[in-house]
Amino acid sequence: MTERMDRWLTSRRLWMILGGTAVLWFLFTASMTILRYRLNYSSAYDFGIFSQMYYYMDKGLTPLTTCERDGLLSHFAVHLSPIFYVLLPLYKLVPRPETLLVLQAFMVISGVIPLCLLTRALGLTRLKTLCFGLVYCAYPAFMGGCFYDFHENKFLAVIILWTMYFLETGHYKSMACSAALLLLVKEDAPVYAACIGLYLFLYKKQYRYGFLVFAGSCLYFCMAIWYINRFGDGAMVNRFDNFISDKRLGLVSMFKTILVNPAYVLSQIAVREKLIFFLQMLLPLGFLPLMTRDWRKWTLIIPFVLINLMSNYKYQHSIFFQYTYGSGALLMYLAAVNYRDLMDIPQPACPTPASSQSLPKPRSSLPSSILYCGLACALMITAVVVYKKTYYIGSYAQDREKAAEARLLLSTIPEDASVKSTTFFIPQLSGRDEIYLADSRHPADYIVLDQRPGYEKDSQDLMADYLLQGYVVQGEVDGYVAVLGPAVPSH
Repeated sequence: MTERMDRWLTSRRLWMILGGTAVLWFLFTASMTILRYRLNYSSAYDFGIFSQMYYYMDKGLTPLTTCERDGLLSHFAVHLSPIFYVLLPLYKLVPRPETLLVLQAFMVISGVIPLCLLTRALGLTRLKTLCFGLVYCAYPAFMGGCFYDFHENKFLAVIILWTMYFLETGHYKSMACSAALLLLVKEDAPVYAACIGLYLFLYKKQYRYGFLVFAGSCLYFCMAIWYINRFGDGAMVNRFDNFISDKRLGLVSMFKTILVNPAYVLSQIAVREKLIFFLQMLLPLGFLPLMTRDWRKWTLIIPFVLINLMSNYKYQHSIFFQYTYGSGALLMYLAAVNYRDLMDIPQPACPTPASSQSLPKPRSSLPSSILYCGLACALMITAVVVYKKTYYIGSYAQDREKAAEARLLLSTIPEDASVKSTTFFIPQLSGRDEIYLADSRHPADYIVLDQRPGYEKDSQDLMADYLLQGYVVQGEVDGYVAVLGPAVPSH
């Protein structure tokens, strides 16, 4: 049966199936996240700040925001992410918040291309390549994270998988360029690059490139942390407070705790919500990333443990937020490599997708069964995610008229006016120089307050306060949103 399927699955059919699946994934994710935005379910953190940042980048190339830290500030003072400029030329074509969501969905699903090229380079058959491609498309963390709006972390999966593809095919200069691009994603991205450098040095025995990638990543990490501490708001090391016993030492104290008290580390990892997350990340891969006795491969699991499992910051161990893309990509790479090793597939001297055609048959069918079970788990978990996210379709049918009235009302606010708003209307208003949260210390020409039951618990109190300050209601969508302005309009 498997042999017959392999014969039927030509390269053209393989890419047609994967292409069709990727297109469906893209259409669903892009459309549902846009619905989320247009129904005002996206908040200031973290869509409003990035939408305003791109507004400023479109206007003057500087990544400024006013709503992120209640005042005009470069986003790079909070997170150092030059990678955002990669999307700027495309954003300039259609400078709207929805553009960011479309580009993000495309960027995430495009990671299926390097993964499938990688599996062919590893010597896997077209059928197994199809399985890995479908696992990528059905990986619940990659879809779930897109629904917490827009983040630089979404670059991680595609860049890491291209890096590993170049590594496996011996294109080390291209690999080094990809690793350099990886560093630009965020100040903590060097963790992924450094682990790739360790893997290259220890497992691949490419000592020169491994040392350069590892040392360069460590150096960039130190420079990025210094920059944020010196010119910005400081690195967010508080997310690892459970490991930092001496605040003066910062991250150094964290590594001291790990080395001195490994039992404490295990106690911080072995908790219910992290174990559930562990299963959600590894069940879709059939636990293949862990199926190796070679300790050198475990260097690529370090980011999963360090960033996702050790921190008590709850969003870092959830498949519905942005912290899974880097570790998820490395887990997928390890799954493919371990699958190859379990199947005893010999490697050509310079592996290429074409060279896999003449490889001998594997000795065992157990790894294939594991891969199929992983794919089944991925499909089941993602089916639940998809079902939950279709909620936005029902919400749109119910609230589209009020949402349209709200957009019309917000469009009456002059573009050059300063605005204070409750969190869920910040993204809609982000295309302006000054937009602040409703409790901001800054004065503003207009106030926008969420009137939906249960969305903003202090909305009525804020309304009363602003009316006492001399603002008047200038427009309202009953039970949805209210716009307050000066008694005598200044614009």
